[in-house]
Amino acid sequence: MPRISEETIQRVAEASDIVEVIGSYFPLKRAGASWRALCPFHREKTPSFHVNPQRQTYHCFGCGAGGSIFRFVMEYEHLDFPSAVHRLAQRSGIPVIEEAGSAEEDRRHALRKRLLALHAEAAAWFHNNLLKTPSAQEARNYLKAREISPETAKSWQLGYAPESRDALTNFLREKQFSIEEIARSGLAAARDDERNVETGTADRQLFARFRRRIIFPICNDYGEVIAFSGRLLDPEAKAAKYVNSPETPLFTKGRVLFGLDKSKRALIEANTAIVCEGQLDLIRAFEAGIKNVIAPQGTAFTPEQARLLRRFVETVILCFDSDHAGQEAVERSLPALLECGVEVRVASLPEGEDPDSLIRAQGASRFRELVDGAPGFFDYALHRLGKQGSLNEPAGKSFAARQLGPLIAAVKDPVLREATVSRICARLGITEKAFAAHLKPAVSTASAEPTETSKPIPLQLSEGLRQLCRLGLMDAESRAWLKSQPQLPSEVLGEGVDLLEKILNSPLALEKPAARVAFTAGLSAQEETTIAHLDTERRPEDPLQLTKDQWGGLSAQHLQERSKQAGSLFEEQKQSHRQQTAIHLRVLEAKLEAARSRLNDTMLETSERMGLEEVVANLAKQILDLRESLHDL
Repeated sequence: MPRISEETIQRVAEASDIVEVIGSYFPLKRAGASWRALCPFHREKTPSFHVNPQRQTYHCFGCGAGGSIFRFVMEYEHLDFPSAVHRLAQRSGIPVIEEAGSAEEDRRHALRKRLLALHAEAAAWFHNNLLKTPSAQEARNYLKAREISPETAKSWQLGYAPESRDALTNFLREKQFSIEEIARSGLAAARDDERNVETGTADRQLFARFRRRIIFPICNDYGEVIAFSGRLLDPEAKAAKYVNSPETPLFTKGRVLFGLDKSKRALIEANTAIVCEGQLDLIRAFEAGIKNVIAPQGTAFTPEQARLLRRFVETVILCFDSDHAGQEAVERSLPALLECGVEVRVASLPEGEDPDSLIRAQGASRFRELVDGAPGFFDYALHRLGKQGSLNEPAGKSFAARQLGPLIAAVKDPVLREATVSRICARLGITEKAFAAHLKPAVSTASAEPTETSKPIPLQLSEGLRQLCRLGLMDAESRAWLKSQPQLPSEVLGEGVDLLEKILNSPLALEKPAARVAFTAGLSAQEETTIAHLDTERRPEDPLQLTKDQWGGLSAQHLQERSKQAGSLFEEQKQSHRQQTAIHLRVLEAKLEAARSRLNDTMLETSERMGLEEVVANLAKQILDLRESLHDL
């Protein structure tokens, strides 16, 4: 996939004032040279979130969150880095220049851009049909009967697909989209190939997928239209009530949540998602002021949707229809949600009601009351089984244990799992040992991906390395001088030596705040947090000299360490020599004692005695020399 150019990143950083951008999300108050607010990343009563306009960084002294404007948008909006750059570039009116990747990557990227443009045109066409064309009167009447106002229809860009088989295709062809692109979008499908009589070539005949339906645009979490869902208007027609776009290069049904582009901020703030079954249910709740709502593309959660939702919330309240199909959807959603570590609750709606009808009949407050009082799933399941009377019989208890056991096994928190098991066993009147036989996890539906997110912890820099990183960020001469020095071993510099190397090798003018923001955008979250903790505001009078002093101190430390290591080696060698000398001395002393004993023999001949006396004298001299050596050692 093409990579955003360094020039674009730097231009976006220069054009994006961090105080202005963050202030557009929530109010900031001036506090001396900086600005502050309650931290959006953790709950607190006293403001500890500070924004520094000079450094163009933010830092929370409570939870440790911090970084550049790119990091803030990524964390606050739950975006990846390219999306954050695009978001800020769009805000500043800066074109995004992307560098080419491989030929295949370029082809896929070009197709994606074309399909996004095609979907945007189609959404506008559907919407214009709903508002202005006579053929859409039936659709307008339907929305009016459902109490969907024109303002709501505009806000959600609702549309109408006419009965015509080729009106949309003709419109898109006029907009210079090819037959191949229209087919790849899924908005039209080929029924057969018909030969063009004049040219003799085979032309693909495409027919509209959506006809005589209300159209709901499906957006990704960035707000781009990537697919559509169409609701049937004719109740007598022999067709599916809802039809979705097929899977395309833009759209995978099991990976998208309807309404997430509008509700994700509310989801984060509430830390809870209310899951509705249909688009109209979600729209009704959202427009009634209950904004932390989403809807799956279908009636049950996929593992991908569960992991996506887990990025925003820790609690999910399922609010599906009260009919049999809705209850089955609740049960099918459980494994994926539990495996992702979310708390699951289930809201019970009155018989025959859905969120849309309930809010229209009894108001948003009644719906909110039912949602707020929603019990945990296992309590909900026990209540349903109890109402059926099946918990009073051994067979019913066994059935309940078989149903609930695999779901409890998917609960990640051991304390919550144990407490849930205890409560269920007490309700069923069985022992935990008996229930344990059913605590086998169902076949895993979610791959092992991390679900918990935590704020990165800064690198533990030594004081010397901290100062070198700080001075390298603030002064070009210091960077150049440090880069010319021989490399010190990593054990001397300690943790974070890679960060210093990245600072020294950066081609950017890091002393400029905007360039520094662009530089940190390419770092890991931990490295960026580390830089956010460095004091790069107060520039010293002579940064180059201070850099040389710091480097000299580390070099001296390195030499001292080497000297100490050499002394230790010498001491080891010295001890080894002393041990060898002592052993040699004991051997000679034994030989001397044996020679002297031999001299006491009165039967020795004169020549042999003279030889032994010479041996004794030589041994005595060697022993004396060795004793003097040991004394010196």
